Amino acid sequence: MGLFQGRKKKSKDEPGKKKNGLEETTVSKRRLLAMSAAARVHEKIDAPARSPKTKNSASASVANNIPAAPPSPKVEVSHRLQELPDNYGDNQIYLLVRDPYWLYAYWEIQEDHQLGHLAKLGGSWDSVVSVLRVYDTTEEGKPPSVSDIVLQNMSKCWYINTQPNHSYFAEIGLLHSDGRFLCLVRSNYVITPRSGMSEIIDDQWMSIDFDKMYALSGGFQVGKSSEELRNLMEERFKNAITSGSGAGAVSSLASPVRIKKRGFHFWLECELIIYGGTEPDAKVTMQGRPVQLRPDGTFTLRYGLPDGKFTFDCHAESSDGVEERVITPIVSRNTERPAPVLKAGKRL
Repeated sequence: MGLFQGRKKKSKDEPGKKKNGLEETTVSKRRLLAMSAAARVHEKIDAPARSPKTKNSASASVANNIPAAPPSPKVEVSHRLQELPDNYGDNQIYLLVRDPYWLYAYWEIQEDHQLGHLAKLGGSWDSVVSVLRVYDTTEEGKPPSVSDIVLQNMSKCWYINTQPNHSYFAEIGLLHSDGRFLCLVRSNYVITPRSGMSEIIDDQWMSIDFDKMYALSGGFQVGKSSEELRNLMEERFKNAITSGSGAGAVSSLASPVRIKKRGFHFWLECELIIYGGTEPDAKVTMQGRPVQLRPDGTFTLRYGLPDGKFTFDCHAESSDGVEERVITPIVSRNTERPAPVLKAGKRL
C-alpha cells in the first residue's frame, strides 16, 4: 500500500467549511472591536454637548461607575493692556545723580496740596510762581547757597546743573513776589562724584613692617621657609634702604635694625619778581589791577610761584590816553622731588 492509500478520503468541502468558520469568527471579533471603539469615540465627542441629566448619560454613568463630568467653564481673556496711572497720589520729590555736573529731579504734587498752600499766600496765581529751589550744602557751618528755577507748563522733572564733589538737596514751593516762600515738598540729600583725582594729599602713608614679615618668613633662621620667599623679602629690604620708604631696614641681612625718625629736613620755594619802568605819569596795570609807580616811573612786583604755567598781562597807557603798550610774560615752574637717599656705610 502506498503511503496515502487506506486512509479515509475526506470531503473537499469539509476543510473549506472549517476554514470559512474560522474566518467568520475572526471577522466578527474585529467588527465588534471596531464598533466598540467607534462608540467610545462617539461618546467622547458628544459628551460636552449632552446634558448630564439625560437618561442616556445617567445609564452610562451607572454602567461604567464613572460620574458624569460637568461642562468646562468658559474663561474670558482680556486683551486690553494695563496702563500706568498718571500719578500715585503722593507729594514727593527725588534727586538722582547723573554725573559730576548734573542731577535729575522728578516729583509728584497733588493739586489740593498745592492749592492749600496757595491760599496761605492770598489764593491768586497773579503774584505767585512755582519754583524748584536747589540748596548747595557743601560748606559745613555756613548757610547753604540757594538757586531758584521757575517751573512752567506743568513740569514733572528737571535736570539741574551742579558742581563736582558737592552736596545738594532741593525743594519745590510757591514763591510770592514779596519774597515769601512756602515749601511744598523736600527731596533727599545727594553728593555729586569727583570729576578727577582727589585734591587731598596725605603726607603720612601707612608703612609695612618688613622686618616682622621677614622674620615670619624664616629669613632670620634659614631653613624654616622656602628659599624663594626669603629672597623676595631680602629684595624688599634692599629697596627700602635705597628709597627710604620702608618702615624698617637692615644694615646686614643677619642683624636687622629699625631706622629711627631723623630731624633732618629740607625745603625750597620760588618767588617771581617782575620789574619795569615807564613815564612817571603813565598808567600801568598788571592782570587788570593798577600798579603803583615810583617817582622815576619804575615799579617792582613780587609773586609766589607754585608749580604750573602762569601768564602775566601787563598794560601801560600814556597820560594823554593816545598810546598803549602791552608786555605779557609767560612763566612756568616744574619742581621734581625725588625720594630721600640713605647712603650706605653711614651711621644712622
